[in-house]
Amino acid sequence: MGKKTILVVEDEAPLLALLKEILESAGYRVFTASDGLEARDVYRREHEAIDLVLSDMALPKFGGWTVYLMLKEINPRVKVILTSGYLDPQVKRDMVRGGAKDFIPKPYVAETVLKSVEAALG
Repeated sequence: MGKKTILVVEDEAPLLALLKEILESAGYRVFTASDGLEARDVYRREHEAIDLVLSDMALPKFGGWTVYLMLKEINPRVKVILTSGYLDPQVKRDMVRGGAKDFIPKPYVAETVLKSVEAALG
């Protein structure tokens, strides 16, 4: 566990801080972005160092799925976990079939987040 770098994309500051704390306490290095545009820019700049992206679906300036597609253009092997407070089960399945590594529901539970991250990183 740990020693990997994760880009966390979350527009709600308290939730961004929570995810950052959960991941850093487990030994991960964390980059953050608060909207889709910032996520794209951070990933473009740092993609060689980023092992995984954890992104909310409902973001300003590009939603989570659009962010995933943009990141995939930068790095076709990008690993992304998507999160949301609510998403139709069929949409979730379609996203995982479309290449997302996992889907985490909100509210965030540290154990669930870490298990998903560890599984995605292998």
